[in-house]
Amino acid sequence: MKRVKNVLLLTVMSFSLAFTACQEDTEVSSLKKITRPTDETPDDVLNPTGGHDFPYPNIIEKTFIPSLDWFAHTKCIAWRIEWPTYNNSVDPDWIPSFFKTSNGALNSLSYLLSIDPKNKKTLNFSLYQDEKIEAANNIAELWPWPESVEAKSVYFGKINKPVHVIQNWVTGRPSQFENNWEYVDSIEAEIDYQAGDFFIYQLPDEDLYGGIRIVSMAPRLIEVYLAVPND
Repeated sequence: MKRVKNVLLLTVMSFSLAFTACQEDTEVSSLKKITRPTDETPDDVLNPTGGHDFPYPNIIEKTFIPSLDWFAHTKCIAWRIEWPTYNNSVDPDWIPSFFKTSNGALNSLSYLLSIDPKNKKTLNFSLYQDEKIEAANNIAELWPWPESVEAKSVYFGKINKPVHVIQNWVTGRPSQFENNWEYVDSIEAEIDYQAGDFFIYQLPDEDLYGGIRIVSMAPRLIEVYLAVPND
């Protein structure tokens, strides 16, 4: 039991940005680990090069609620995603890349191509493939016509903000994601990234806003934030 507690403590400490925020400035929920979606059968997730279970990224979720009442109408759900190091022989289509803000889970392109299109409607964007973020409805291979018209729209904009400002948005001012959308110079459906980049995204179908921070490339470590009503 002591070892489990130590592992959880190390996980909390390793959360590079939002999860190291001062507890006096925000209320936080307990950590939640996101596991492989149960709808992916063993055959869908086998590593074709080795015949073993394909490594799933380590995903930790935490929710932040501003302690100040006039900002607490919005809370922020934050996910820390760290992918394992895959060898060069791995088909990138098997790597979990497609993210759902509805549950924080990732799916691989290979799996998504094997399911009925109506079951892909909850997808939002790809995070890992080709070192770029891309709206799921922008990927023709995933959404052939006419199914693409049913996919959720997502838009991204790069914005330069220092880490301490991003941390404040996540922990104390989640509404700032929406407030700063108007300052985005160029709105795109896909954007290449490198370590240190920060993006704001819009989910127009749900009228929600969030952010994506590229923490590092090796290992691939990305944090995703979503501001939602604090009902």
